[in-house]
Amino acid sequence: MQPRYELRRRSWCAHVDWTLDHLAELQHTNRNMDFYWYPRSEQTQIRTMNRRDREPDIHPWAAGREAGPGGHPPEIQVGPTHRAIPRHRELRFEEIEYMLPSEAFPACFAEVRRRIRERHRRMAAWRVLVRTIAADDIALSNAYGRATTTIACLQNSSLPYEEYFRDMESVFRQYGGRPHWGKKHWLTARELRPLYPRWNDFQAARRRLDPDGVFRTPDLARLLEEA
Repeated sequence: MQPRYELRRRSWCAHVDWTLDHLAELQHTNRNMDFYWYPRSEQTQIRTMNRRDREPDIHPWAAGREAGPGGHPPEIQVGPTHRAIPRHRELRFEEIEYMLPSEAFPACFAEVRRRIRERHRRMAAWRVLVRTIAADDIALSNAYGRATTTIACLQNSSLPYEEYFRDMESVFRQYGGRPHWGKKHWLTARELRPLYPRWNDFQAARRRLDPDGVFRTPDLARLLEEA
């Protein structure tokens, strides 16, 4: 249990090459960090959050990269965690997100960018989100046993997405990605099982805690039970 504390949220824009060159520094010096890449440009929007009393010594936005969208100064918000972290959204969108081993991210993201530019740029109207997750030891966690960097493709809900998302999924799988359990993907238990070293442990716990299959649904059967 920690006492209440406040976070400072910063948001600014930078060229995608600058963002990738400084990604490791941004990931390791901030409490939270993610960025959006806009497929129809070479710009990214970088977002960081840090405790007000524990901000990093290095501030990349101070080195002449402080223009936000439209050339405005970086957006800065300060508030308690329950106000600084959530974001209110009204726009509806579809999303696919895969969790990748962090060491595989550079090559995977390069291939994602290439395919979007060559195959999907006219269709991909929304941004691509990249974020970082620490390794953990939860049996079916997407970050189990490895430092994780994610790539998520977003698409306006009024536009087609399946061809675009399926192509991105094929890239993510080449680089050892694990799909986000709550977002679009086309994997079944047969493909998911090899991705999780503790799959059998989870299944044993599932049988023990729900022997009658009370919580079994068609969607869970597809995800967790091999035909």
